[in-house]
Amino acid sequence: MAATSKSQHADQLVDSPFGGKVGPEICKALLEMAESIGCEAGATLFEEGDPPQGVYFVCEGQVKLIRSGPGYREHIVHLAERQAVFGEASLFMASHPVTAIALKPSTLLRFPRAPFLDYMARRPVLQGYVLEVMACWLEQLIEKIDELTLCDGAQRLSRYLVGLHEKNPYAGYVTAAQVELPTRKRDLATMLNMNQPSLSRILRQLQDQALIEVKGRRVVLKDLEALRGLARLPEFRGLRRDFA
Repeated sequence: MAATSKSQHADQLVDSPFGGKVGPEICKALLEMAESIGCEAGATLFEEGDPPQGVYFVCEGQVKLIRSGPGYREHIVHLAERQAVFGEASLFMASHPVTAIALKPSTLLRFPRAPFLDYMARRPVLQGYVLEVMACWLEQLIEKIDELTLCDGAQRLSRYLVGLHEKNPYAGYVTAAQVELPTRKRDLATMLNMNQPSLSRILRQLQDQALIEVKGRRVVLKDLEALRGLARLPEFRGLRRDFA
């Protein structure tokens, strides 16, 4: 990993969902303490069990957060893409609960742990942001438990595809849509707790049922109502942000 200039990323930070939450004044203060990091695809930012070094902001690229198991198995907990923030929960933990690996050449800002915590203690808006992150993570973990214990593979995939679509603020006004898978099908399979052949089989099944059409990484959701029914989702849940 190599250091990069951080001044060029000031606008990215302010214009991001994080910046919209905390405001330009806090963004400016955080930028002053930030360390700029550049890493190649496949580089490890930190490993599960490492002492936390701070909070990360993705300027460019994509980072996967994974949990590892026996036999080199891994489960992708989250994909942090451009303008995403991750590592907030680790501020209050003795070690990282996940490993972070760049999936693409990436540029990040790291806000060091001690200065970030000290600054946060004096900024209620930043405290509120972190509390909101914790609440959203709790909600997502509960939903993940439901998916793994109550849903089969087709339901999990349908929930994921509809969830991608519903990040669009106009999602409630259309009956069909197109989404782009943010990562390789191999990585998507681990996110959904299945192997790649099972994912390919389910994609074919949904395509045979005229629910979707697969075009490489692009997936046309041809019947959103049927997909929502399969996923056991209400008609429209509204725009939600992802936290890491």
